[in-house]
Amino acid sequence: MTENKTTQKDLYARIAVVMADDPEVVEFCQKKIDQIERNAARPRKTKVNQEVVDFRESVFNALAEKDAPVTNKEMAAEFGVSAQKMSAALRYLVKEGRVTRFEGEKKSDPATFAVADGDIFEDDAE
Repeated sequence: MTENKTTQKDLYARIAVVMADDPEVVEFCQKKIDQIERNAARPRKTKVNQEVVDFRESVFNALAEKDAPVTNKEMAAEFGVSAQKMSAALRYLVKEGRVTRFEGEKKSDPATFAVADGDIFEDDAE
């Protein structure tokens, strides 16, 4: 059974009902509810980290120039960054559909990455 979490808006509405005989409290609660609704209606601004966007684009461009799929470790070494940073960029590009992740044949084999239309690499291997 899931438990519903009480929101601030619900809480102020309950306080206003319970304290209905005190107009000052009711007015305060209504102002808070109005403020919550205004904030909820306001579009959220998301910051774009241009450095991250540029890095992802550089990774994509480097993959596009490769003749065969490469590992996260190889790409990290090429860019001189940590495996974690490269992994985050590759995961994002895979999720975006611009890069394809190929699992290794054995469980111990590292995954490799190529530009999404890079399925030609499999045909070349035959």
